[in-house]
Amino acid sequence: MKEETRKEEIVRVAAKLFKEKGYSAVTMRDLATAMGIKAASLYNHINSKQDILNAIIISLAEEFTEGMKLIQS
Repeated sequence: MKEETRKEEIVRVAAKLFKEKGYSAVTMRDLATAMGIKAASLYNHINSKQDILNAIIISLAEEFTEGMKLIQS
């Protein structure tokens, strides 16, 4: 299994926070705190909270598509 990149870690932690609190309620500062880093450091890996949400949505869509392919096989 490959090691998780920092960006993947950010997306994973953000997804957990979005699920718990809701997308609108989570700030970049909340995310940074949950990761134990400074908010400014997040921007070395991502551009915005919207980019994180986009990454989550794309990942879910890819998982769904793979699952559909397995069912159709």
